[in-house]
Amino acid sequence: MKALNGKNWKTALLLSIVVPVSLLATFRLTGIIKEPLTIAKTINLLSKKWEFQRPNESVQFVYIDDELNASYIGDGLSANMYVRMGEYSNNALAYDGNDLLSILMVINATTSNPNSYIETLYVVVYKDQESILEWLETELYFENLSLTARADGYRLNTQAYIKLAGVNHTSGAYAEATAEWILLTPNTQSHLLEVAYEIVYYNGTAYNNVVQPFQLNIVERET
Repeated sequence: MKALNGKNWKTALLLSIVVPVSLLATFRLTGIIKEPLTIAKTINLLSKKWEFQRPNESVQFVYIDDELNASYIGDGLSANMYVRMGEYSNNALAYDGNDLLSILMVINATTSNPNSYIETLYVVVYKDQESILEWLETELYFENLSLTARADGYRLNTQAYIKLAGVNHTSGAYAEATAEWILLTPNTQSHLLEVAYEIVYYNGTAYNNVVQPFQLNIVERET
């Protein structure tokens, strides 16, 4: 093999730098690699709160069917969001005799300005280490969205989340997810669950972020 002379060696080195950089630029232009979004404005909405007292151990089920509703209209975005508390199970056999609450989470968002679209939807849940948050895989439903990441909140993991990306610059998106909040303590203890919905959208000129928090407080049974 013929050795590279000084000029050829410098040319090869230059090409080894230029080619990868050119490919990286091409990937970014074609959308294979996305640049981090610059959020022009974040709108933090008021938290919606709900409280429920843990029932006596003799009660097997409590059908709650209660709902926290929130909405937002502004800057070309219209969003309806809610958290619905379903059935509270006492001493659920499927979960080693622990109590659990079924929770439905829904986001329905649309944009109206020309060239505006939904970029991402994000549902994040914060919990304590004495409870578990599990998403029910068969109860996840999305329209004009793709699932990019999901995590359950196990005992030591205090955060659970679902991340969704809008498909084809959609102007309307819908997300529905059901989770089970499993309480690992006797009914003489309280638990707090904090849920946040985040909607990142492009309004035609810039990216904005709308954040809607919810708080679910299950309080100890009175003795």
